[in-house]
Amino acid sequence: MRSIPCLGLLLASLAFALDVDSLPVWDSSILAKNGLENASGATSLVATKDAPEASDSSHAEIETHGYKTMQVTVGDGGTQVDQELRLSIQGRLTDSVYIDALLSDVDRKAGDQTTATLQDVDQIYFRVESPYAMLHLGDLTWTDNSMGLTSFSRSTLGAMATLRYHGSEVSGAWGTDEVTRYSRSFSGVQGQREGYHLDEAGGFISVVPNSEKVWLNGVELVRNRDYEVNYAGGLLDFKNGIIPGTDDDVRVEYDAYLNDDIYTMYAARGSLRLENVFFDVAGFHLENDVDRMRKSSLDSTAYEQLKNDRGGELKDSLDQDLHRPKMSERLGARLRLQAEHRFYADVELGLNRMDSNTVSKNVGGPSGRAFRWFVTTDSTQNMNAFPVALLVHGNYVQEGFAISEFSGTERDWDAYALRNEWDLDSALLKGDLRYDELALRIRLGKDWFGTAKWGYRRGDDERWNSSRSQFSLVHRNLNAASEFTAAYVSSSQEVDQKRYQGSFSSEFLRGFFRPFGSGDVRYSVRDSLGYKTERGYAKTAVGATLNEDLWNVKESVGTLTVRKHDISGRSRDEDWRDSVSSVTWTQSAEANFRNFNLSHLLQYSHAVTDSLGASDSWVGDLTTNFGDDDMGVQGSVTYSFGMTSEQTYTAIYKAVAKGTGDVRYDSLTGTFIEGVDNGDFVYEGMGRNDSVGAVLSSNATFEASLEWNPGVSLGITQGLLRDITLSASFHSEAEDTTGKKIYFPPIMTSSLRNVTAGTVSWEASLAWDHPSGASAMYSPSASYEKKMSSIGYYQDMFDHKLMAGFKINEDHYVGVENVLETVRLTALQKLDWNIWEITGKYIWKLPAGFSLEPRVRYREGSGEDDLKTSFGAHLWEEELRVGYERDGVVDGHISFASIQMDRHDGTIPYQMMSGFGDGVTYRLETMVSVEVNNFLSLSLRYILRFGDAEENVFQKLASEAKAFF
Repeated sequence: MRSIPCLGLLLASLAFALDVDSLPVWDSSILAKNGLENASGATSLVATKDAPEASDSSHAEIETHGYKTMQVTVGDGGTQVDQELRLSIQGRLTDSVYIDALLSDVDRKAGDQTTATLQDVDQIYFRVESPYAMLHLGDLTWTDNSMGLTSFSRSTLGAMATLRYHGSEVSGAWGTDEVTRYSRSFSGVQGQREGYHLDEAGGFISVVPNSEKVWLNGVELVRNRDYEVNYAGGLLDFKNGIIPGTDDDVRVEYDAYLNDDIYTMYAARGSLRLENVFFDVAGFHLENDVDRMRKSSLDSTAYEQLKNDRGGELKDSLDQDLHRPKMSERLGARLRLQAEHRFYADVELGLNRMDSNTVSKNVGGPSGRAFRWFVTTDSTQNMNAFPVALLVHGNYVQEGFAISEFSGTERDWDAYALRNEWDLDSALLKGDLRYDELALRIRLGKDWFGTAKWGYRRGDDERWNSSRSQFSLVHRNLNAASEFTAAYVSSSQEVDQKRYQGSFSSEFLRGFFRPFGSGDVRYSVRDSLGYKTERGYAKTAVGATLNEDLWNVKESVGTLTVRKHDISGRSRDEDWRDSVSSVTWTQSAEANFRNFNLSHLLQYSHAVTDSLGASDSWVGDLTTNFGDDDMGVQGSVTYSFGMTSEQTYTAIYKAVAKGTGDVRYDSLTGTFIEGVDNGDFVYEGMGRNDSVGAVLSSNATFEASLEWNPGVSLGITQGLLRDITLSASFHSEAEDTTGKKIYFPPIMTSSLRNVTAGTVSWEASLAWDHPSGASAMYSPSASYEKKMSSIGYYQDMFDHKLMAGFKINEDHYVGVENVLETVRLTALQKLDWNIWEITGKYIWKLPAGFSLEPRVRYREGSGEDDLKTSFGAHLWEEELRVGYERDGVVDGHISFASIQMDRHDGTIPYQMMSGFGDGVTYRLETMVSVEVNNFLSLSLRYILRFGDAEENVFQKLASEAKAFF
């Protein structure tokens, strides 16, 4: 194994263990609180009797949390066993020694994610920490941002240790994993805020949680505040009013799980902290573990190909690109000095070595060094000690250092900064890189500052270079901040270019009315072998914020104009032409009152381009909630629309042993039916429909709900209005991938057929609940759904529910429910049917926690298919249920039902008759759940179905044991 000799072992406190959200995280305040409760003078009789008079801090205080579950389901087709273990141990061993341990065993390893909601994975670690040392074993994430030229972060399985003493720390880590680092840069899409693919091809990837970094126009964004990532799929959604446009640059770096690409990592970091001296050293070695890969994915033929590799194309037996095992190695040292709290120097050295094929002796990789320096006579912002400060900054990077890999905190060679500030294309930078900068800062007066800066970038052979001169004037105080800048850039790469630039920004920071504005104007002349072009660029934004303690409103208008003009010799061949011209209006609002809150964002953009002509785009969302129970009125409204490349999400069902699941596929309608006795699948969650492909689509969603109790809101204490509650809800969503833009989802069902996919549903109810015990409710509802599928799925469903009941006394209740349902389904074939069902039940609560519940049900259905072939059936069910409940400790029941289903004609859809076949079915179900104590619960469920309607006797036994720690 090849490695760079480390300058020292290193600080590891920046490395931390992965955690499971459902488990508690160590908080020393819990023990502090417990210590106060157990101190002398506490009123607890038990604590006074058993505890010492004064709390003994030397006693270990360990908290254990978690649970163990074991689920066993036995059906006709086999046995399904599922188990989970989650155990967290945290606490204090002594005054200064703490432990943190986690064991998560859920039969799901990291990277095996198929649903949109990230699920817990197998994970284990043990960590013990004191003021002078730390030891971590198991799953961990090593993160090192101590260098300006290099940063390194990796999730792995291994060990990590730290030693600390009087301002110095050393730390080292070792680990192994199946993780690969990726990066991608792309421009924003006007009107799209969500659904940006991290994978360049738009495919499904499993991203390592919290491994990503996102930059917008060179500025690093904050996770969960500015953006969110769907790790199970690899999709990026922007938040906090951020909507990238076509002029914005987005860069993402992330780790993704890649099976059989096995790596071994060694990393170290050390630091020394004195009053005026900061010294850091850091390094890592990352290499494919060829020995382990040969045991799993690398066969002998491929290995021989790799050994004989001379840098050409390599293909495996399936004509796929053969992965070359790689090695990367970095080492850095950084020294920071300061004096009198203003003199400051920062120098850094970095070493890099890579190997693109560690198996072959004929193929190597780049290696090189990098230097960085920063010296200033005053590092403070206000320069109170002396009104003039000098700054010298620069770096030298050899080509073999590979500056774009493992970029550090000082991103001097960032692709966006090179293009935006220096007119350089990072893809065309060849050879060693040099950068020098000299700046003079002057405090002109109270709150006024000026800066003169000159910088120069070049390659070693001077085949490319760029110089930048800049003058800026800044005014800032507690109330406002303003900056004015003038710059001149002269660059030579594939073309010679000169740029003249002026920019300004101003913003009021306090007060109710806070106006702001910014502008950036550029004029460039490009010369390519005597062919000259002029380019004008202007970008402005102006707006204001109205700000109060409980609410704020922000309005802004931005413009972007890019114009070009060709120059041939001394004559001007044509007039200026607009290559891009756009206007963007953005509005946002926030409100948080006692009974009302609102969050609102709306953006409109009008753009004109020479190639595409005029285009408009909208994006926005609105969320509001109002009212509460005390007012008698409450409701909510949610509305959002915009563009996205995110695929449609569909339910994911996992196949299990036959008869052990609760989901069944109906081949007649082409749908999955949930909640059945003898299913072959279980529901896993919502996942991406990758068969559709990554297509830019227009989406819109609207949802509203309202509930009104007239008695409470109007203060009525007698009469009908006192006892009624009215409620209604509406939901609509739509997606279109044909180029049509949706600004509001369909309200009418006829419009639903004009979009690619969507749903319209509504429900209303009128409930009456009289103090005498009488109650009634009427609830009509409708659901219309169009799915993006190859079978052209479309379903209309409308039903009426009428329920009535009477609570005779605390032990007796009688109720009846009537349902009318109409279904229109287009899937594998067209099916229409109507259902009428009436159910009656009686509940009798017996002494000692027992209850008796007889129930009868009649269900009748009829319909026809697209060939006008009729089908119909009716069902009669009688059920007797005996229940038992004891103080929340035991909850169980046993029920026996007789179901007579008579088919009139045709083939019956599964859901039409609740899954029962023609003839008589006898169904026995028993279930018992026992809370043994606060730490242990057991449950058992048994189902037996037999009769001439069943093919054979069906049995299903499901048991679960759950222990809490």
